[in-house]
Amino acid sequence: MNNQLEIKVCGINDVSSMHAALKHGADYIGLVYYDKSPRNVSLNFSKSLISQRTKKSKIVALTVNPVDNFLLDLKNEINPDFIQLHGDETANRCLEIKKKINIPIIKGLHVKNRSNLEKITKEFEEVCDILLLDAPSESLPGGNGKQFKWDILKNYNSKTKWMLAGGLNIGNIKRAIDITKAPAVDISSGLEFKKGFKDPKLIEKFIIKCRNL
Repeated sequence: MNNQLEIKVCGINDVSSMHAALKHGADYIGLVYYDKSPRNVSLNFSKSLISQRTKKSKIVALTVNPVDNFLLDLKNEINPDFIQLHGDETANRCLEIKKKINIPIIKGLHVKNRSNLEKITKEFEEVCDILLLDAPSESLPGGNGKQFKWDILKNYNSKTKWMLAGGLNIGNIKRAIDITKAPAVDISSGLEFKKGFKDPKLIEKFIIKCRNL
């Protein structure tokens, strides 16, 4: 049994899915604050979701190229455990945000090939608390259900914690972990019955499968 693998369920935007993620012990729960995403939530509605939180599950606020005022609103109204930056933020911008709001940073990075992986790792690992390695961007910065070549991550090492994202689902998670040895995974579209709509039963099944890899 692999109790070490951490699980982030991202794009939660309804009460029943939040309940399922909490009940089954997701390590991180991602709330999307990006109006172009079908998983977008308002600050006001997300307060009702967060009111259910447990000590085990950390709240992650996903943003895309956020302005300072919105980040301050997030801190004051939501006070998440992590801010996820999933846009074009530079390492300097990540550091600036981290210093300004004093919340740990997860940086979403798009992996194209091994040399690109090594470059972005060096760029961000000293600044960010967790690196989230995702498939190259398409219409949305993340949550596209696309995976990259996991072989790129064979023998990958980073000074900071990292998560595997991009096209994960209950059918391929074992293979993904076998290849990459990822210490943590991030899943969003792989738990949906329709784009932007999570299936609580799938959340339950995915978490149980991960705990028994």
